Amino acid sequence: MSHDQIGDVIIVKIPDIIQNHSTAIGKAMLEQNSNARVICADNGVKGEFRVRDLTVIAFNDSNETLTKVKESGHEFWVDPGAAYYSPRLANERLATVSSAKKLSATLGRKISVCDPYAGVGPALMPLANGEITEEIFASDLNPNAATLLAKNLVGHWAECRDARTLVNELPECCDLLLVNLPHDSIDHLPDLLGLLRKGHEVVIRGWAIISIDSLEDVRNRITAILSNSEIISLELEANRSYSPNDTYACFEAHIIRN
Repeated sequence: MSHDQIGDVIIVKIPDIIQNHSTAIGKAMLEQNSNARVICADNGVKGEFRVRDLTVIAFNDSNETLTKVKESGHEFWVDPGAAYYSPRLANERLATVSSAKKLSATLGRKISVCDPYAGVGPALMPLANGEITEEIFASDLNPNAATLLAKNLVGHWAECRDARTLVNELPECCDLLLVNLPHDSIDHLPDLLGLLRKGHEVVIRGWAIISIDSLEDVRNRITAILSNSEIISLELEANRSYSPNDTYACFEAHIIRN
């Protein structure tokens, strides 16, 4: 059975054929994992905010799914039963830090970062210490995620907002824009460009779930969306398989907005 451990919460997918043994499975996993507090059955990702539907099948002391995780040396709060978080994307988040450092070096100063789909803020935690960032602006439409986001990003702007209207509140606020809504990133991109500063190089780093056969079409679509800006470079890479026909792709555009 496949499972993830998030802090002291273990999430396990239990095949239908052995669902009747869920409680016994949970107790056994709890006994075998001394650093676990709660065992949850994963019923799949559901709802507008793509949150895991979890059923607690065993626990010690407390059955709440709020927990603290440590990733790349940084600790932060997550609640897999209330807000989306995947430990499997840690390498993607490290690559974002690398992009931020390169942009800071190019501009010769600290940068401002905006993440309108921040979740609980895992991509921003390595940037929040102020070494290369001047300001961080983070939001999420899921109010539960936004509450944890504010808890994790103390001292930074963190609110519950609709990303597509955020430009009305924070025009030209950032040098680095993160667009992590994989099923809709490309569709939302036109509404987000106004968050980027003008007159110097800025970076858009985003993720999209797309058909393996449509990489070039998506590249052309992003190019068209950015047509009013000077495009310094545009990379689109298929990072890993999402389904037999789809890939989880990362795109990074370096542009100068006019």
